[in-house]
Amino acid sequence: MGDFNVVAVPAKVEGGVKTGVTVRRDDFFTISGSGRAQYDQTRVTYPDGTRYIEDKFAGAHVAQTVLPGVPVGTLIARIGSGQWFAAGSCQTFRAQEAGEITVAYNDRAGMYGDNSGEYTALIENHGNPS
Repeated sequence: MGDFNVVAVPAKVEGGVKTGVTVRRDDFFTISGSGRAQYDQTRVTYPDGTRYIEDKFAGAHVAQTVLPGVPVGTLIARIGSGQWFAAGSCQTFRAQEAGEITVAYNDRAGMYGDNSGEYTALIENHGNPS
């Protein structure tokens, strides 16, 4: 297929950003995230879920986020209206369903207003080699 797109993922946007990249069941696709964002105005995060407070590594902060059990600030994704999953800084997946890929900043529902910054996400659909 070779379908790909690069999108900005603002940390303030609740519900995510549609990427324009669609997959079919069993397609392989890669999501690569870069950049930095903040929540609570002082907590710097990166797509892989690491965070820093006042330039010191602070460890994972897992709250009642959109994707429970995954650190605040992790780049997350879903296909269509399916379940969210952690994408992080670079991972390849096999699609379990068909639809458009959406990417988002993982935070607690209703708590996106004090976030700032954005990630850049590259989404590549490699198709199904078989």
